[in-house]
Amino acid sequence: MKKQLLLLVSLAFAATVGAQTKAGFDDINLSNNSVKNGSGAAVSGKFNSGNVEFPNTYQTNYGGFWSDGWAYSNIKNDTNGTYGNLYASYANSGVNNSLKYAVGQQGSVMRITGVDAGDTVKGLYVTNATYPALTVKNGDAFSKKFGGANGTDPDYFVLIIKAWKNGVKTADSVNFYLADFRDNNNALDYIVKDWTWVDLTSLGAVDSLDFTMHSSDEGQFGINTPLFFCVDEVVTKNDTADFENLNLAANKFWTKPNTSIRTTYQSGNAIFPSRFSVSSFGDYWSGGFAISNKTDAQLDSGVVGYNKLNNAVVAHGADSTDNYAVAQQDARIILTGNAAGKQVEGVYVTNSNYAYLSMKWGDGFARKFGDTDFFKLNIIGFKNGTSTDTVPFYLAQNGNIVNSWTWVDLKPLGNVDSVFFRLTSSDVGQFGMNTPGFFAIDEFTTRDAFVGLSTINNSLTASVYPNPTQGKINVSLPAKTNGVKVTVYDVMGKQMVKQSLMNNTWVDLSDLANGVYFVRIEDKNESTTIRVVKY
Repeated sequence: MKKQLLLLVSLAFAATVGAQTKAGFDDINLSNNSVKNGSGAAVSGKFNSGNVEFPNTYQTNYGGFWSDGWAYSNIKNDTNGTYGNLYASYANSGVNNSLKYAVGQQGSVMRITGVDAGDTVKGLYVTNATYPALTVKNGDAFSKKFGGANGTDPDYFVLIIKAWKNGVKTADSVNFYLADFRDNNNALDYIVKDWTWVDLTSLGAVDSLDFTMHSSDEGQFGINTPLFFCVDEVVTKNDTADFENLNLAANKFWTKPNTSIRTTYQSGNAIFPSRFSVSSFGDYWSGGFAISNKTDAQLDSGVVGYNKLNNAVVAHGADSTDNYAVAQQDARIILTGNAAGKQVEGVYVTNSNYAYLSMKWGDGFARKFGDTDFFKLNIIGFKNGTSTDTVPFYLAQNGNIVNSWTWVDLKPLGNVDSVFFRLTSSDVGQFGMNTPGFFAIDEFTTRDAFVGLSTINNSLTASVYPNPTQGKINVSLPAKTNGVKVTVYDVMGKQMVKQSLMNNTWVDLSDLANGVYFVRIEDKNESTTIRVVKY
């Protein structure tokens, strides 16, 4: 009977191991030494003035940039003709020296709203933006000086305003020349600097207007002239969009809405939500998980930098893989597919480089950790919105700060559909926890099915070291015991090594390929299983 029970235990274990899925993040495409945290997405926004809506798109990748639509501004600068002065009007103010105006770019659209939607737009004031005006005047590395070397080239820069109603573009358009060098009399060449009224009543009843530009200066990749312009005082039938209703500090511009981009990353049978916030105060990763393969870990310098936020304190993932995940306070993993509602095997955890350096050296907000300080990660299981149990893991305790990948067994959470992470610290101030609320995980291992192991007595006390290992492991038991069996399985449940041993006996894994293995230790009626990594 005992032999039959051991056989059933072995079969149950093999079935369980073979049904594992690991979220190791290496199935997520990521260029070398980089991070994914939602910053590659676009944010669509708008602002309103009078009975006109001004759509706007802001790209959060490559450092962030205004990519489409409108910005509003009160910048005064008519002397800097570079991309760094993108939001200045060449008139050096709004109409009649008013403070604010709007800057548009190629393809910008105005939508007429409220009682004026579908009615006639009387007109608007237009002038050049400083950047294209001075480019046209002087030329630059990409664009020619209008008129050419001798001033006789018939150059022009024109704004074309077209009308739409009910999704149909009308045949009418209004052209306004922002610069015109086509006259045979060079004395008549001009670049618009003052605000100029443009009558739009000829377009008839409209619900939106679109603005495109064309230039005589074209190259291999299209128009060379910078495609920006300025508008003010958009007069509809019942109101005027003068932009003075919009909040803006002195000599500033607005190009991006205050909003959040929510995205998810999936690896294995787990979903890792992320949130990236875009605001006038700067763009930042504001919640959930970032996927990283940053390798520039820093341990010994007293210089603590927010620039280490997306780095694990270990310069690689667990099992020496490339990718890993950095998480912050209240991050949540959602189980999906066959793993949903099942038991979670466990996860590798370590400190983020930012939190590690802050605890080791202290910084402007957090103190240097002493022997009585702690930084604790509580991993909480949930099913159907109700918590199941909590597994604690100390990222710092008793003077030790974790700086290696450590396996955390999550089976005590039971059957779950999501896992929640909450950080606490001994360093708490007026506004909450001072320790940077970040940590790193890898190899989040789920079970697609769980067969029988919950009924097996896993009370045997044993340990395995070193883990990870390059070859041999030592199985340490609390007392000298005869008849202990050790069986090593691969992740598919295939038996790779089997032997009997005495206390503190070595098991040789040198002939096995690098990877994850499960060491089953059995002594009479007691047993335990330990996850081991060979590298």
